[in-house]
Amino acid sequence: WILQAMKLSLEHLKSDVEDAMTLNTLSPNEIKQLLYYALTSDLQQAPIQASDTEQNSSFQKRQMDGALCRVPADFFEHVWSILERTPGGIKLCGAFLPQQPTLSDMTDYELNFSLKIDEMLSRISDPAYRCLVVEIFELINVLLKRNAELRFTQTLDADYLISEAVKLYQQQTNSTDPFKDFYSLPMQLVGGSTGYMVRVIINYLFNANTQKTDNISLNAGTNADICKIS
Repeated sequence: WILQAMKLSLEHLKSDVEDAMTLNTLSPNEIKQLLYYALTSDLQQAPIQASDTEQNSSFQKRQMDGALCRVPADFFEHVWSILERTPGGIKLCGAFLPQQPTLSDMTDYELNFSLKIDEMLSRISDPAYRCLVVEIFELINVLLKRNAELRFTQTLDADYLISEAVKLYQQQTNSTDPFKDFYSLPMQLVGGSTGYMVRVIINYLFNANTQKTDNISLNAGTNADICKIS
């Protein structure tokens, strides 16, 4: 993942003149500076001269956060809280986390539980999608905290929720590349990815008995390539 983050950082920092630059062409000192930049990508100082270094787009930020497996503080405790309200367990990229015996055998602060969630996230090959999964879990946690009476009466399928959010976005925008365009949306309620995901989560919570329809082909090959052991 570190190499992937460094490659992404280099792509973001390339100038038009240096399009042919690769990791293999960098000096040891430039590699060191690039690694520092990748690990502290909120900084806007480029280790390599670039024409115009601007703030990373939402897509670039999701790529970097996903490549470095960054998660918010208390993320694993939030997933634990979600699992407490999900008798049917959590499903992600073919991996299934049952409510029991997970809650009985582990604690929310236990390292083994964090490693279990990390293992599920590591099945995702696309770093931007991995970041989107983290985002949707955080949104679910907020909704459940603010509505103590709510719970999932069926398995929480994270991939289904994200695909439905992207489908909703495509229906409203007629995007020809909905997944990539969705990755580029700002993380905000109005006009951003948050609004689409919240609507889908609420619909999922209140329509638990509604049968899932087959997902439309949003982007040929996208769904098949995202969920695989990386």
